[in-house]
Amino acid sequence: MGLFDTLLGRTKPVQADLDALFGLPSAAITLESASGMTVSGHAGVCYKPPSGQGFTEMQAEVEKLLAMDGTSTLRSADDAYGYHWVVIDNTDVGELVNQVHVVNSSLSDAGWGPQLLCSVFGLAGEIDSDAGEPTGGEVTLQPSTAYLVYLFKRGTFYPFVPAGGEQRDTATEMKLKSLLADDLAIEAELDRWFPLWDLPVS
Repeated sequence: MGLFDTLLGRTKPVQADLDALFGLPSAAITLESASGMTVSGHAGVCYKPPSGQGFTEMQAEVEKLLAMDGTSTLRSADDAYGYHWVVIDNTDVGELVNQVHVVNSSLSDAGWGPQLLCSVFGLAGEIDSDAGEPTGGEVTLQPSTAYLVYLFKRGTFYPFVPAGGEQRDTATEMKLKSLLADDLAIEAELDRWFPLWDLPVS
């Protein structure tokens, strides 16, 4: 940052740290053992699609790449705000994170990083302060009741817990923030914890 930027109070934008996504499997273990909540197996990457054939072809290539592993269900969705979503379903948290990383890095490497808004991971269950260690057995997809939002341009996460209508459960969000602070880069500026209504991530 230059002298004039310092004097005028300007700061450079935080560079996206996609490696921060790989903290999620560890965070998932912490979350389940400490609270009883689990990663639901649903995730989505949200971006504003620019016009042009080049982007359409790139999007098709990314979705084809993701479909090749055969372990995930993949679909596309558009929301009411004009954003496009690549929605991924996979019960394996590590694979889910890998595929979200592929979408983000592929679009960023192709020069469309400015179009990327966020990635969202669903959480299932409710916080249980008496939860013990996670049990084994087959994992099944559960509907999401809360979300972890990764802000691409900030390289940080924040919890989002809808509470019906356009209300949010801020108390539970603060609890999740405290539980995950050692595993994830949590967004420090609370005014950046934007609500995401009507998410296509189930």
